[in-house]
Amino acid sequence: MKPVILTEESIKGYGYLLSESKKDPILNNEHFKYISDVYKLMVDGEMTVGILFGRKREMVLKNLERHKETVEILVQLENDSVVFFAKQNDQRDSIKDIKAFYFNSGQAVVLNQGTWHWGPFPIAKPECKTLIVFKEGTSQDDCEIRNLEEDVIIDL
Repeated sequence: MKPVILTEESIKGYGYLLSESKKDPILNNEHFKYISDVYKLMVDGEMTVGILFGRKREMVLKNLERHKETVEILVQLENDSVVFFAKQNDQRDSIKDIKAFYFNSGQAVVLNQGTWHWGPFPIAKPECKTLIVFKEGTSQDDCEIRNLEEDVIIDL
């Protein structure tokens, strides 16, 4: 599978690309530029922030995970990677609409509730660093992992 460029259009149905392109700054001077309300996040409870280090490995996707009750925010802090998303699907037999995206350093996305995903595959460096934000307890209480029927090979 060949990754596509992550844009507001290409991620529709999977999540939302956090981007400054849709709003005007509420502050813009010689010291700061601030764009408010890029995304409104509603949760019932505390949020948790973690850092995921994706390590260089065989470029093959074998499984995906999802969180049915919460959104997840991913911010690529260091080094470009490839990530996979698949649309919410409650059919027990298969996961459909899998798409690979280039996830570049500095980009941020909010995944819809139930969007299937997996940790990033670094492209050029031995490791990439991704900030992960979701509702506290999500990893323990709202995490479904499923093996794919067929491995997906990343074709760069």
